[in-house]
Amino acid sequence: MNRTLPCLLAVSALLTLTGCPTTRTCTPQSCASGCCSASGTCEAGDTAMACGTAGARCDTCISSQVCSAGRCMAVGGVGGGSAGGTGGGTGGGGGTGGGSADTMTGTYQTVFGWDGDGGRTSSIDFSRATVGVWYRDAGTPDFIRGTGTAQGTFSVPNLPAGEVTLQLGDRYIVTSERNVSFNFATGGRIDAVQATQESLARFTFDGLAPLDDTHSLGIFFTQGESAAFNLETVARPVTMNGATQFASDLDWRAVSQGVDVGLPDSSKGDLGWAFQNQSIVTDAGITTSLLRVGPIPAFTLTNGGIADVPAATLNAPPIATWTIAVDRAAFEAVRASVGRDVGAGQWNFEVGTSPASEARNNIHGAFSLGSVVVNEPAAPPASLSFATPFPSTWARTAEVSYFVRQPRTPPNGMPIPFVGGVITVMPLAMAMSGTLSLPMSPVRGAQIASRNFTEDQSGIGLTPTLSWMAPTTGTVTTYRVSVFRMGTNGQNAQLLRIYTKNPGVTLPPGMLQMGQPYVMQIEAMRWVEGPVYFGLPFSYSIVVSGVLTP
Repeated sequence: MNRTLPCLLAVSALLTLTGCPTTRTCTPQSCASGCCSASGTCEAGDTAMACGTAGARCDTCISSQVCSAGRCMAVGGVGGGSAGGTGGGTGGGGGTGGGSADTMTGTYQTVFGWDGDGGRTSSIDFSRATVGVWYRDAGTPDFIRGTGTAQGTFSVPNLPAGEVTLQLGDRYIVTSERNVSFNFATGGRIDAVQATQESLARFTFDGLAPLDDTHSLGIFFTQGESAAFNLETVARPVTMNGATQFASDLDWRAVSQGVDVGLPDSSKGDLGWAFQNQSIVTDAGITTSLLRVGPIPAFTLTNGGIADVPAATLNAPPIATWTIAVDRAAFEAVRASVGRDVGAGQWNFEVGTSPASEARNNIHGAFSLGSVVVNEPAAPPASLSFATPFPSTWARTAEVSYFVRQPRTPPNGMPIPFVGGVITVMPLAMAMSGTLSLPMSPVRGAQIASRNFTEDQSGIGLTPTLSWMAPTTGTVTTYRVSVFRMGTNGQNAQLLRIYTKNPGVTLPPGMLQMGQPYVMQIEAMRWVEGPVYFGLPFSYSIVVSGVLTP
């Protein structure tokens, strides 16, 4: 049996640019080394726009993620609290000042739990990562090396006064603070055990709508933060089209490897749901909805063990409607300023939920209740129907994005997909309260090495200076510059990111390599900061560069 890794549900409207499509003309057998796209083609599976492996459905990584080993992984997350640290990506937390005037200290950790209380943390070992501070000594870049520990702390001594650029591995932050927290919020349970060997859950799901090529089966458990899709292709035996029952063994090792969902433990209060969704793909876009949902009886599965799980019955969930009112003209006005390509745009609308009582950013593990993607020239939909099968205590979020594709082709290579545009996430009640206006327009007049940022440029140097003007709409919390080193095979070879509150930044030595092509993105970001994770509303805009070479 080909044990396909389930597709990661990166619950974002941007996900549905290619979605996690359900058509099965592309199969694990025909696409063992990549993932299957919405059109049924086998993709390499290692780009942000088509991420997956072993024939799973391609995922589209959201802007704060990178495709690594066939999975969308968070790579942002520089925390910064009210004391002035700079934040970005998927983390929250915050620098609170303190420390000696010439020593920078901080923490680097993951915060678990749906309630966001900050009480359950796990240190990230970066003792072998590059840790230090870049500054300019009489106009010349210089580096002060620091140390990182396996306990998730770091220290950099003997700093000069003023603003410096902290480096932690592939993350950089321009700051004048001397204490900075890098905290990554996630859903789930900190002590969930990952399956490292074959661990069989013997499931029976009754009440399915007859499976066809538009359907997918999945599971969602509260001890993890992601849902696993494509159960009908990873279970033993494979469930065929037309089936109204799923009765098969599922190797939980594939679930742990695919979406980091640990082994269920009834003594810990872990809860699970089985679901069947449907994605309808047309030239006008993609509509994804939940057809059937049912609770899975509590059970415990040990690493290497077998669990006979009582049958779960799936039923059609109650349906609610989000009446969408959006300032279409304001969103579409960004088309000409997010990159050099000004073709048709794409609208994305999604409703999500999670066990958290407070609405939280979708990229922190919300479960998708329904989504729609609309390709121009079609107009945004007037409404979105979404399922409401989960407890009423679960908070709901709405996500709206408008993107324009910005493909870039390196010398002697294949095109790599990028998108420019704007995205916003908010509590659903806020989205339903009136017309959605543009939350954050793109930065203006972007330049690199005093040249047009959005056009191809060569000879920019190894430490170029980027500059831009603030957006005309929206209040910026921080700017983030993403630096993608391009490969020749249609995928990016490396992603580095630097955060700053300033309308410009000089890249430190080591970020760029001579003779290599790059694409950069300037993102203007805004969020409401919380004690652990970024609160809502959360918004950012993206401007994509041309192909840049030092």
